[in-house]
Amino acid sequence: MTDEIQVLRERFGGLLVWLLWAHVPVLAAAAAWNQVLSVPMALLWGAALAGVYHLTWHRFGTVRLTRNLAGIALIGEPALLLILFEGHPWQMDMHMYFFAVMALNIAWFDRGALILSAAGIAVHHLVLLYLLPISVFPEQGDLARVMLHASIVLFQMSVLIWVIHKVRTAFARIRIMSDELVARSDALEERNRAAEESSRAKSMFLANVSHEIRTPINAILGFSHLLQRSDLQPRQRDHVTKLNGAGVSLLRQINDILDFSKNEAGKLELEARDFDLRAAVSGQVQMVAESAHARGLTIRMRISDDVPVLVVGDEMRLNQVILNLLNNAIKFTEEGRVAISVGVAEREGARICIECAVSDSGIGMTVEQRAKLFAPFTQADSSTTRRFGGTGLGLAICRQIVEQMGGAITVDSMPGIGSAFTFRVWLLVAQGAAMAADPHPALRALRILVADDNPASRDIIQELLSRWKLSGDLVSSGPEALAAMEREAAARRPYDLVMLDWKMPGMDGLQTVRAMRDNPRLVPMPATLMVTAYSIDELIRDEDRRAISGVLRKPLDPHHLLDMLNQLFPGTPGQASARMVQSPQPDLSGALRGHRVLLVEDNAINQEIATALLSDAGLQVDVAGDGITACQMVLDQDNGYAAVLMDVQMPRMDGVEATRRIRQRIAAADLPIIALTAHAYAEERQRCLGAGMNDHLSKPIDPALLIETLSKWLPRDARPGPAIATLPERLPPFDLASALRGMNGKAELLHRLITEFGRNYDGIGPRMDQLIAQGRAEEASLAAHTLKSVAGSLGLADIPELAGRIETALNRGDDAADLITDLTRALAPAISAARSLRCDPPVPATDLPPVLDASAGPAIAALRDQVRRCSLSARSGFHGLADALGLSPGARATHPLMIALTQLDYTRAAQLLDQMQSDLEQDHQGALT
Repeated sequence: MTDEIQVLRERFGGLLVWLLWAHVPVLAAAAAWNQVLSVPMALLWGAALAGVYHLTWHRFGTVRLTRNLAGIALIGEPALLLILFEGHPWQMDMHMYFFAVMALNIAWFDRGALILSAAGIAVHHLVLLYLLPISVFPEQGDLARVMLHASIVLFQMSVLIWVIHKVRTAFARIRIMSDELVARSDALEERNRAAEESSRAKSMFLANVSHEIRTPINAILGFSHLLQRSDLQPRQRDHVTKLNGAGVSLLRQINDILDFSKNEAGKLELEARDFDLRAAVSGQVQMVAESAHARGLTIRMRISDDVPVLVVGDEMRLNQVILNLLNNAIKFTEEGRVAISVGVAEREGARICIECAVSDSGIGMTVEQRAKLFAPFTQADSSTTRRFGGTGLGLAICRQIVEQMGGAITVDSMPGIGSAFTFRVWLLVAQGAAMAADPHPALRALRILVADDNPASRDIIQELLSRWKLSGDLVSSGPEALAAMEREAAARRPYDLVMLDWKMPGMDGLQTVRAMRDNPRLVPMPATLMVTAYSIDELIRDEDRRAISGVLRKPLDPHHLLDMLNQLFPGTPGQASARMVQSPQPDLSGALRGHRVLLVEDNAINQEIATALLSDAGLQVDVAGDGITACQMVLDQDNGYAAVLMDVQMPRMDGVEATRRIRQRIAAADLPIIALTAHAYAEERQRCLGAGMNDHLSKPIDPALLIETLSKWLPRDARPGPAIATLPERLPPFDLASALRGMNGKAELLHRLITEFGRNYDGIGPRMDQLIAQGRAEEASLAAHTLKSVAGSLGLADIPELAGRIETALNRGDDAADLITDLTRALAPAISAARSLRCDPPVPATDLPPVLDASAGPAIAALRDQVRRCSLSARSGFHGLADALGLSPGARATHPLMIALTQLDYTRAAQLLDQMQSDLEQDHQGALT
């Protein structure tokens, strides 16, 4: 029996109680009307039927006894009415009521109750036929007629039983279906729960993997960044550049995996910012131009004139799609060309549909390969001998990004012919699109020559110049550039500006500049811009700096080029000044330098990298290894931190919990806390911001972004730091004007470098002689190489040449004693001039270091360990010792130990620490005696 039938029985059973009691007054009325039976007797019989059923229903519910009794009670009502209407014309009509009450029993959905009711009616008729025949058939009562009525009752009973069977069968089927639906629903819910758990587990796994992988990548990229800023030999610089490139490539693969996971979960959020669409496309083409040129491929770029300059959208994600398609095109093309075109497909008010097509003449694809091309983790060649690398995620991510931008991506390809990928995305036209920056009108009269062996780079520069309505001649090599300049100079149409690529075959950009400088037919020289994707500071000689007006980095930024043109030619025609113009580099303003910040980081390598970056930016850095230590340093000690850089995942107490505790006492407006985390998920960022952090930076830390973020949050009232040194107007033999141009006019930096030069290279000649005598000529050669680079950057005219000759002689195994003597003699005036700058103010009596006591012992031991490991965090460790000594900020900056650590002279620092330890032990023995 199903639950639905039981519910119906209970409702019908309750209805019968009211129905039987309702018959009592009807029976009394019939008795009063026809007067066959007294009214009390009619009431008694009616109440008896209703009462018996009512008590049984109340006591037993819908059991079989109740159902059977109900059938008898229902038959009793028309039987009583039949007697009460004896002799009345309506008596025969009461027979119809038997069929009605029997039909009511169908609501019990019980064959037994129906059969009992039908049998009761038949028995009733037979009994009345023989005992009270006049009550049934007053005129013609006979057995045949009773049997006819019985047959009718039997037929009705059969029909009702059939209906009950069908209804019960239907209810049973419904019950089975309901059970199946519930089971399936439960199974689906369980699968959904399992899928959600799996998704959460996958997200957590990817987050942990991202954290674990980004931490060593942060070390690789961080140390590569620091090494690239130091003095390196060309071969070393090449190795570091390749190391950095490998780290960036690995980081790109990690980001691809995370991007795919975010897209799959629908958690990738697109930004909406104004950006230069033409510059974005040009930048991606320049990113791959060198690799395409190395493979002998030609890249062609075409951007329709109707493409607006400024649009609103997610520039980074759009660049990701374009760069992926370009890289694929180059990877799968062995010869021929790669082309990219950008145009407008549709316009709807302020919305614009951009269509971008990347085509190649590569290996192409079959129909089967194209069918599975955009599936994740799938590649056209997935065999173990495949020639092309990759994760198989790039195109899947491209499709997800394009679709999220409201567009679609398609591919058309034929084996052996090539492939063409086309995608459309919807962007908004920026309100200032028609007011894009243009050069000064006077620049349109300039005559410009561009020399680059890469056709794609020439096309990009030509496109920029054409957009600005500037004209330029294009050549592909240094000799062609020299010939063009000589030809135009002879025709009295000299070029005003020459843009030279550095890395050209045969004659590179620097060699071309030197040839221009030595060519009497090119006087005066045009303004010259060196365009390069590499760091060439070490390769530029002092005389080269006077000939080169500026250096532009690839990929070429149109805004930087325009800024440089406006600086070189400030609104009036004529030759550019010979000053060196550099692309802007991120740095803290003077108002922000000198602040003291707390770095909370448990990884020693990350500590060294972040400490070096922050110290070079002019900040004082303290280090805490976990959240508990950070809370103590911020809340329990009056260190006056201007900001806290907080790692998130740390032992003992993580960064989120540490931030919550700090925020209980210090508001976000009073102490900015910036998260440093290897987790790149938006949820992690929200968790950090929800805990009270002000901002969020993902590892590996981008130095420029770090400085930009600090500039946003550091208070403008810089704390007292060491006095800013000033330079004299002249300091022979140093060419201060040339050196300042190479350092973007940073006099404080130049002052420090000159004083360090005097300290580090005083006595360099005897030290080199000693190294040679000890059989360590390679180290002497390295010292000469470093001196050559440093002296050139400081504007010393003769030293770089002498140092270079010494380096060459030592590398060849020749005797360099005379050259070292000449070097010592030439260095003497420079060392003397550098010493004249070392006019440190006298230390006040209150700043003299106190007598060492036992509290300084642990700080000395900790700092000695950092010095022994040559750790960059030793500069931060010095502040712990300075706190134990009670040194003021001025005394800290001029302390010999701090100077040695700043110069990375760990040998000198170790000697000073040994002396301090010796003084501490002597003081301790004196106290005992």
